[in-house]
Amino acid sequence: MRPSPVWIGIDLGASVVHAVALTADTGASARVTCARSFDSADLQGLVAMTAGAARIAIDAPDQLSTAPHGHETSLKPKFRWARCSEIALGELEGIWVPWTTPAQAPAAPGWMEVGFEVWAALREANHEPIEIYPAGLFRVLAGGAIPKKSTRAGSQARIELLRPHVDPLHGIDMWSHDGIDALAAALVARWSLDGRARSVGHTEPGCDSSAIWLPGEV
Repeated sequence: MRPSPVWIGIDLGASVVHAVALTADTGASARVTCARSFDSADLQGLVAMTAGAARIAIDAPDQLSTAPHGHETSLKPKFRWARCSEIALGELEGIWVPWTTPAQAPAAPGWMEVGFEVWAALREANHEPIEIYPAGLFRVLAGGAIPKKSTRAGSQARIELLRPHVDPLHGIDMWSHDGIDALAAALVARWSLDGRARSVGHTEPGCDSSAIWLPGEV
């Protein structure tokens, strides 16, 4: 019997990486098979968890920006050095990230540096992840703004948005907002393979290949 596919979502910070694995029978709601937190230095453990995954989604850029729009004065200074996906997300979806990926390593925050390392380790293990932005993901699912994820109302709103797609969600009320973001990332990993997610980026000559994935028709 052919095993069910596994999709993994990863949410990371400067010191901790959260990972959630989902599986499902064809057409069924997904179910959580594993939810773990790793020290950000434990890339070996994280890579081991992802073995055999059909797709992985990560809430971080894979590399520094090449600043393809650095010359465009029509953009706000903050976004002139950003990657195309960050600019496209704002221009096309009205979702502006509060951070942008810098072009120089010293300007990258700690969580972003961890992200670069996670991407590199997973590529070394023959994965090719996709990128997600949790706040934008939930905004699309909700059809508008929801409370901040750091609040109880924000966590509950996110759980309710995910509940129709993951069965069951016993104990999720005790999860951190980072775990909830990782769960959402795993869902988009699944949807990216069955046509229920879409990538946002630029395709014009001279642009980079970055893309941020959002839910489509779910």
